[in-house]
Amino acid sequence: MGRHALPAAPDGAAAVTTGTGGAAPSVRSAALDSEVRRPRGRRSAFGPAVARSTFVEHTKPARTVSLSPERPVASNAVAGAAVLSRSAALRAERAADPRHVRRAANAKRAAILLAPALAVTSSLTLAVPANAATPSTDAHHGTTTSQHTQTYTVARDVQVPVVSTDGMTTTTTIVSYPTIVTKFGVSTQQAEDAISKVLSAGGDRATVVSTALQYMGDPYVEGGASHEGIDCSGLTMVAYAAVGIPLVHYVPTQDAAATTIPESEAKPGDLVVYDNEDHVGIFLGDGLVLQAPHPGAVVDIVPMYAAAHHFARVLPAGS
Repeated sequence: MGRHALPAAPDGAAAVTTGTGGAAPSVRSAALDSEVRRPRGRRSAFGPAVARSTFVEHTKPARTVSLSPERPVASNAVAGAAVLSRSAALRAERAADPRHVRRAANAKRAAILLAPALAVTSSLTLAVPANAATPSTDAHHGTTTSQHTQTYTVARDVQVPVVSTDGMTTTTTIVSYPTIVTKFGVSTQQAEDAISKVLSAGGDRATVVSTALQYMGDPYVEGGASHEGIDCSGLTMVAYAAVGIPLVHYVPTQDAAATTIPESEAKPGDLVVYDNEDHVGIFLGDGLVLQAPHPGAVVDIVPMYAAAHHFARVLPAGS
């Protein structure tokens, strides 16, 4: 038998087909009411719809990102200005902050109140004597001034009594010195007593000391030998010139021209030479020395230095 084509069965009905070679026909079940069949020759409208409705549900919730609102910035920019810099924006914001305005006002008031006190304290100078001794206050009402962290006591119009005798009559003469400068704890009374003893003894030694005392308070000047400025060897040179003894304006030469003597034999008017031969002074007695110390200082009276020194005599024996 040949192949017979059967008409298409309606949807839902049983379809009967015949095979070749006289085989028994195969019958497909017509019980397909519950299954949706796809018509032949055209796309089903249900397929894409089903695909589009398919989704996968995530187990974790979606992350939520919140953006903070933009902070307003106070700007004094004029029209046509470009973007305001961050530092300028911060300054403008700080200037508008009432707390910053209040702090700035308080700082300004404090500076105004402290300015006079700072001006006064900056002009004060605290000086301590080199030997940690405190100069005494005497009847001459000396004033104290500071130079190079060393305390000088300056006494004005000092009256020094000079007692002389001829074996029959004793005469007391008052010698006035406009200025007496002491340092390192030497009081004006101590200096006055030493000067009074030297001048009362008279002779060449009194002349040497009296001449050197005329330079008291004059400034130290290297190589000087006048009231405009004088140095240590210049002071001894002019003092001994008053008694007719010429000395070279040089410490080692003066030391070489003198005779070294022990301290026990030293008398007022002898030289005090320091062993490095860099400085020389005039011995006043009572452990005091009259000297022109160093640049920035003045001719003064000080105690004997602790530095190594020796005594040298220029005056003839018996003077």
